[in-house]
Amino acid sequence: MTLLERATLFSDLTVKSIPAETGSGSPHENPAKRVDPSRVLELAFGHQTADRDLVERVRAAQISGVLRMTPFAVIANAVAGLATVFALAGSVAAPVLAVWALAIGYLMMRGARAWWIALRNPIRSASKRAMQRAVQHATILSALWALVPLAAFGLAEKQPALLVACLMTGMICAGGFALSTLPKAALYWVAILTLGSLLALFLQPEPQVWPMVALLFTYSAIVALCSVSTGWLFVAHFVGEFEVGKRGELISLLLNEFQETASDWLWETDQSGFFKRISKRFLQVSGRHSNELQAQRIGDLARSVKTHEAQRAALALDKAMAAKEGFRDVVIEVDVDGDQRYWSVSGRPFFNDQGRFCGYRGVGSDVTDSTRSAALVAHLAVHDSLTGVGNRSWFLQRLHEHLARRTDGDGKHTALMLIDLDNFKVVNDTCGQPAGDRLLRYVAERFKAVGGGRAELARFGGDEFAVLADFAKPGQAQLFAERLIEVAQEPFELQCRSFSLSATVGFALSPDHGQTVDDLLRNADIALYEAKRIDRGGALSYKPHMEREVRSRREIENDLRLALAEEALRLEFQPIIDARTGEVVSSEVLVRWYHPVRGEIPPSQFVPIAEEAGLMLSLGSWVLKRACETAARYPDLKSVAVNLSPMQFMSANLPELVRNALMETGFDAGRLVLEVTESVLIRDADAARDMLTSLRDLGVRIALDDFGTGYSSLSYLRQYRFDKIKIDKCFVDEIGITSDGLAIIAAVIALAHNLGLEVTAEGVEKKFQAEALRTLGCDSLQGFYFGRPQPEPVMTVDPKLIEAISRTPPVKLAGFGS
Repeated sequence: MTLLERATLFSDLTVKSIPAETGSGSPHENPAKRVDPSRVLELAFGHQTADRDLVERVRAAQISGVLRMTPFAVIANAVAGLATVFALAGSVAAPVLAVWALAIGYLMMRGARAWWIALRNPIRSASKRAMQRAVQHATILSALWALVPLAAFGLAEKQPALLVACLMTGMICAGGFALSTLPKAALYWVAILTLGSLLALFLQPEPQVWPMVALLFTYSAIVALCSVSTGWLFVAHFVGEFEVGKRGELISLLLNEFQETASDWLWETDQSGFFKRISKRFLQVSGRHSNELQAQRIGDLARSVKTHEAQRAALALDKAMAAKEGFRDVVIEVDVDGDQRYWSVSGRPFFNDQGRFCGYRGVGSDVTDSTRSAALVAHLAVHDSLTGVGNRSWFLQRLHEHLARRTDGDGKHTALMLIDLDNFKVVNDTCGQPAGDRLLRYVAERFKAVGGGRAELARFGGDEFAVLADFAKPGQAQLFAERLIEVAQEPFELQCRSFSLSATVGFALSPDHGQTVDDLLRNADIALYEAKRIDRGGALSYKPHMEREVRSRREIENDLRLALAEEALRLEFQPIIDARTGEVVSSEVLVRWYHPVRGEIPPSQFVPIAEEAGLMLSLGSWVLKRACETAARYPDLKSVAVNLSPMQFMSANLPELVRNALMETGFDAGRLVLEVTESVLIRDADAARDMLTSLRDLGVRIALDDFGTGYSSLSYLRQYRFDKIKIDKCFVDEIGITSDGLAIIAAVIALAHNLGLEVTAEGVEKKFQAEALRTLGCDSLQGFYFGRPQPEPVMTVDPKLIEAISRTPPVKLAGFGS
C-alpha cells in the first residue's frame, strides 16, 4: 500500500471520528444549519456565548462587514446631507444647519478613516469595547438624521414633505441593511429614525397622519426583522465555517503527524478476518512474527489478555465484523511479550467493483500511556491525591448509594461522621507543609485501621475527614467516634518533633437524624460546629436543639449585619481613674447592641458571631472611628482605650485604618490606647512584633489586656514593647479571699514599674479592693465601684468614693500583711 493510499484511509477514518461541535450531519452540509439558533443570535448581539477567540473573530467579521459598506454610506450621507441643506435652507437657521452638516461630516470622516485603516490592516479580532464603539457611532448618526423630520415639520415654513418622506424611508432601509451584520446597531438605527419620523408626523394636524404612522411602523418592523435575520445568517455562516476550519486543521495535523512519525500503523484482513500485508510497524508493536500474525484475527489479539474488559472489547469487534460494519476507536488489551498494552483500533469493510466483501482495512495506535493516564485521572477524580482515601464527591455519591440501598426496619443506624483536626495548623507553622502532608497521611492510615474495612473514609479537604459506617446501636457510633479521637491523640513522630493532635467529631445518624444526603450532611456539620464551640477534642451526636441554636446564631448574624449597616450599635465609656488623685484619666470603649426584639445582646455573644461571619473587621473599624470621634469632643480626657480583636490585629491594613481614623476625626494619636490580648501574640510572633511596631510608629500607645491569664505573659513583656498592662478581673476578685491573688498583683505591679510600664486593674467593684490596689501601688483603677459605662465619657466620679478610699488606712486582708 502506498503512502498516498494510507493517508487517504487514515483521513477518511479520522473525519468519521470527529463529531460536529454544534450538531450532527455530513461534513458537506451547510455549517449554518448545524449551529444553535439562540446561541448564534446572542453571539450576533455581542454576548459571550462561546470561547473568547471565536467571539472576538465574530465581532471583527461583523465590524468588517459594516466597514465594507462605508464608502457607499459616505456617498449616500453626503448626497442626502446636501439635499437636506438645500431643502431646509431659509427655513432653518443657517448656523444650526451648518452645525448639523459638520457633525454628519465629522462622523463620515471617522467612518472613512476606520475603513481606510481596515483596508490596509484587516481586522482579525475585536473586543467588546470596539463593538460598542461601532454601535455608538451608528446611534449618534441616526440621532442626527432623526432631527431632519423634526426640523422639517416643526420649524420650516414650507414643509418639504415628499423630500423628507423619501429621505427617511431611504435612510431607514439603507441604514438597516448596511448595518445588518451588526444587528444591535441596525435596531438602534431603525428605532431612532422611526421615533424621529413619528414625532414629526404627530406635529401635523392632517387626518391622514394615522395611515402614515401605520405604514411607517410596518416598514420599520420589516426592516428591523430583516436586519436581525441577516445578522443571524452572517454569524451562523461565520461560526460554521470557523468550526469546519478547525476540524480541517485538526485533520491536517493528524495526517502530517502520521506521515512524519508513523506512530500509528495500518492493518488489513482478508474476507475471513485473518491479517494480511503486515507492515514492519505492525510487527514491531505486536511483538510477534509475520507467520504468527497471519494466522490470527484481530479478535484473537484482543483475547490475549484474560480480563473482563478485554473479553468485552473482543466481543464488540466480533459482532461488528460479523455484521460487516465499521467500527471506530475500540480499545483492546493486547499481551505484548508479557506486557499488557492498550490499542485503539478503527476499521471499515471494503468491497471490490462487483460489491463483493473483500475484508477490512483499518488503523491502529498504541494508547497505553493515555489509557493508563485516564485511569489515573479517573482514580484521582474520586480519591484524595494526598492521602489516597476517597474525596468529597466520591463520599457523597457513596452516601447516596448507601441510603438508597437501606431498607426501613433493618435496625441499622447509618452514621455520617465529620472529623476536624483542631490544632493541625501548628504542625504546618512549626515544621512546614511537607511535614503537615505526612501527618495527614498518617492520620488517614490510622482512621482506616480503626474502620477495619467496615467504614468508608474520605478527606473533604484541609484537615477535615468524613466517615460512613453502619452500627446496630447509636451508642456504638459514639464509641467509634471516640476511638477515632483516641488514635488521633496518639503521638506522631515527624522529623522535626513529636506531635499529638486533637480531633473533634460531629455525627448524624440515619434514619433518626435524616434520610437524605443533604439532611445528614447538614446535621453532622451542625453537630461538629457545636462540638468545636462547646468542647474541642470530643465527639457529639446531632440533637434537634442544635439546629435551633445554629438558626438563632444565623439570625443574630443577619441582624448584626443589618445593625452594622444602619449603625444601630452604640458605644459606652467606662471611666479609668488615677489611683492616687481620683482623677478620671481615661475611658475604655465598650460596644453595646440593644436588639429591638431580643433586648440587650452582650458582646460575649455577638462578638464571636461577628468573627465567624467575617464582620469583625467592619465592626472594629466602626468602633475605632466612633471612639476617636467621641473622645475628640473631650479635650480634658487624657486618653481613650479601644480593644482590638485577634482578627482585627492580624489584618494587614490595621495601621492604615488607625491612621485614617485619626486623620478623619482629628484625634491626637498620643491619646489613643489600643488594647491587645495574649491570644494575638501567640499566633505569629514575628508578625505580631511587626504590627506592634507599625502601630507605635503612628504615635498610639499599646496596652496588654487580661494580663496573667495566658501562658507566657512574662516572656511577652520581654519580647514586645508595651505602654501599659491591665491586670485581669479574676485576680482582683480574689482580694480578701485568698493570698494568691494579692501576691500575683503585687509581683505584677513591681515587675511592671521596674520595666517602666503603667498598671491598670480591671473589675474593681468594692472599696476594699480599690484601697488594696491603691496601697500596692497600682497606677489606675477601673470597675463598677467608680461607675458603670455611660454613652459619653465621664470626666469625674463621686468625690465621696475617692475620699473614702484615700482616707482609709491600709487594712490587713486575708493573707496580706499590713
